[in-house]
Amino acid sequence: MSTPLIAPSKPKNARSKRAADARQPTLVEKSAKTAIVVRTQGVSEKVKVALSELNQLKKPHSISFSKSNQIRPFEDATSLNFWSVKNDASLFLIGTHTKKRPHGLIWARCFSGEVMEMLEVGIEEVMAMSDFKGIKSAAGAVPLFHFSAVEPHANLWETHPTFTQFKSILLDFFRGNELDGVALKGLERVISVTIGGTASDEANARAAGTEAANNGGSGKGKAVESLIGAIPTGGATTESWDEDNSLPVVHFRTYTAHFMRSGLPQPRVELSPHGPHFTFSLRRSQLPTAEVWKQAMKKKEKKSTNGPKKSKNVDIDEMGDKVGRVYVDSQDLGKLQSRKFKGLKRKPGESAGGADAEGDEADASVADASADQGEGRKRRKEA
Repeated sequence: MSTPLIAPSKPKNARSKRAADARQPTLVEKSAKTAIVVRTQGVSEKVKVALSELNQLKKPHSISFSKSNQIRPFEDATSLNFWSVKNDASLFLIGTHTKKRPHGLIWARCFSGEVMEMLEVGIEEVMAMSDFKGIKSAAGAVPLFHFSAVEPHANLWETHPTFTQFKSILLDFFRGNELDGVALKGLERVISVTIGGTASDEANARAAGTEAANNGGSGKGKAVESLIGAIPTGGATTESWDEDNSLPVVHFRTYTAHFMRSGLPQPRVELSPHGPHFTFSLRRSQLPTAEVWKQAMKKKEKKSTNGPKKSKNVDIDEMGDKVGRVYVDSQDLGKLQSRKFKGLKRKPGESAGGADAEGDEADASVADASADQGEGRKRRKEA
């Protein structure tokens, strides 16, 4: 990996050291990841609405840049690396709009302060939350994802690398704090991601519906088409875009869960449209390298519980006896508590060795004096 743009500064105190350690990659991510929402220069109204709606779904774990920036993530990711380190964010949602690739969103994921992978999708349709009536879910609610596909695209989520990457990025983008369990009433939002037909089929169906509505005259059966999700004008058609039109589009739908009485312990669940609704077409993708992906997917090694537990400094000798090694610090004999004889008391400024030597001399002098007294008593008796 290359050298980071911002050299890590040496922490000055314990608080700054804990903050620096919290920014380092961990084996188990238990908290929600922060995402940066940014747009390039000259984006369309459709891209602005999409960024705003996805930012609402991601709050409060999102940082939205108010100003546009001149960036090209697939050509140069230097700015993304700088923002990732500065804001401690590992996810990016970038809105782009060019004549070659109109109405685009780039999803980027970082590891250790550097961009690891990117995926660009095109916005075919978008409907904001304001287009749907009803009570909106609270900010910060973690959604329940449901991935499905119509025939014959049933296995694309697991087999196609682009769809597998998009699924992984979506789950990582909207994940919240790790919890041991979720209460049933805590489920407020459901996001359904479905693989539909191809982009050309969707465009033809929308064009046919609009033409039938214009020629109907009576107004019944008129196709309802959002202004933001209309077909791009100005001569640009789906065939002129630089993308693979053979890939099916992805329908991103958001619903609110309502729990109704059912007469059973389990309530009856009903889903009502919440918004936003998107239709994405997959475009360019940049997959991570094998080395970086291996580091990012590293898991904590589980300790083996099959063999006997190893105890430190305990071993079994040749005779089968358990032998232990005990480490004891060197003892200071001068600090030992001794008997409180008058002759054993130390004088101020004396060392342990000198006190012991003088104590031994005192004991010897007492013994000699007692011996002399005994001999004097014997001589008196003989006399």
